[in-house]
Parts: sequence; C-alpha cells; structure tokens
Amino acid sequence: MSTTALLRSELLKLRSLPSTYLVIVTAVCVGLGVGVLEMVSTSHHWLQLDPQERAAFDPVADSFSGFEFAELAFGAFGVLAITTEYATGTMSATLVATPVRMKVYAAKVAALMLVVVPICVASTFATFILGQRAIAARHLDVALADPHVLRAVVGAALYMVVVTLVGFGLGAVIRHTAGALTVMFALVFLAWPVARAVESVTYLPDRWLLVNAADALVSIRPATGPNASRTPSLAMACLELATYVVVLLAAGAWRATRDL
Repeated sequence: MSTTALLRSELLKLRSLPSTYLVIVTAVCVGLGVGVLEMVSTSHHWLQLDPQERAAFDPVADSFSGFEFAELAFGAFGVLAITTEYATGTMSATLVATPVRMKVYAAKVAALMLVVVPICVASTFATFILGQRAIAARHLDVALADPHVLRAVVGAALYMVVVTLVGFGLGAVIRHTAGALTVMFALVFLAWPVARAVESVTYLPDRWLLVNAADALVSIRPATGPNASRTPSLAMACLELATYVVVLLAAGAWRATRDL
C-alpha cells in the first residue's frame, strides 16, 4: 500500500471511531466552558478579591483553567487511536495490507496529528478570545500583540498536542485501553501528590510533572509563592515535553515491531 493510501486509511479509521467525536467534543466543550466560566467569575468577583489574588491573576493562564480536564480527553483520544485496533483484532488485517510495521506506526502518528493539531489550535484561540471578552469590562483583558501572549496561547495548543501524543505512545506500549488510560491518568493527576510528598527533599519531580510544564507554557506572568519552586522555566518545560514525546513515541515504535 502506498504512503498516501495508508495515510488515507488511517484517517478513515479515526473518523469511523464513535469515540473520536465524543472525546473531541467533550474536550473542546470542557476546555472552553470551564475557562470562560472561570473568567466570568473572576470579573464578577474582582472587587471582592484580596490584593494577593489580584496580583496572582493571569489573564491568559486563567483562561485555560478548563484545559486541566480537557487534557485527559485528548490523552484518551491518543490512547484510543492505537488501542482500538488491538482490542478489535483488526491490527492483524492492517499489517497484512502493510507488512512494514514502522510505516504503519508512522502513518498512525501522522493521521492523529492531522486531526488533533487544527482542533487544538482552534480551541485554544477560541478559549483565549472568549476569556478576554469575559474580563474586558474590568479592563483586565490582554491582546495577542501584548508581550508573551501569543507564545502562551500557542503553548497551550502545543501542550494539548503533546498530551495526545503521550496517550498514543502509552497506548502503543500497553496495547490495552483501560491500562493505558490508567497510566495516562496517573501521569496527569496521581503523580502530583507523589511529587508534593518529596518537596522537603527536592522540587525536581514537581518540575517534571506535565501539569507544571503546562503552567510554564501558558503563563505570561512569573509564578509566585510555592508554585515558583514547582514550576520549571519555559525552556525546561519545552525540554520536558519534548522528552515525554520522544521517549513514549520511541517506546511505542519499539513495541509496534513486536508480536501482536
């Protein structure tokens, strides 16, 4: 099968999955909804906030508060993009049509990116725009042309793409939907209390958490208080996310060459 035909086939598989639409709609609605509600609430209660809360307010990062939940949906989408074929047994037919396993694996990654990247970019910009409109009456809004704002919005989209690839890599390695989703959930949420437990010794585990790397990407103001020690630098956050993607996709590629 030619590369173009293989890519079309993988795109068709993604579109044919009922979970594809459910997960994407859930992710977008949660990301938009929670973020906008957060900004509406902040605008409504602004005069009642104490000075520390006002100083800590980040008009960009707070717009993306809903992405804390949406990332699980995108991660689940990444998992389902690869584990569904193992669960249904159709992976064998795919490999009969295209015996070169690495070619199949690369086509799956490419098809996933063709679907996810436009959605992540569109949803992050929509969330930002709606969030700024919600706080415009208080003159708290910022523009894309303001310092660091465009970088933060693009960073939010990048982070959601990374989470999707992390889910895909885990799915490729584990080949079981429930197992991969469990590990995905642990990486996003359950690793946080473990990192907090060793803060008296080191903040290094904190800085390698996906959620803290996301904070570094989407913030336009420096972290304050305890979060300053937990949040990696922007350069370190980019390195960490690249490490997650490279390691998990490489592990998935290795696993893809093994027996079914």
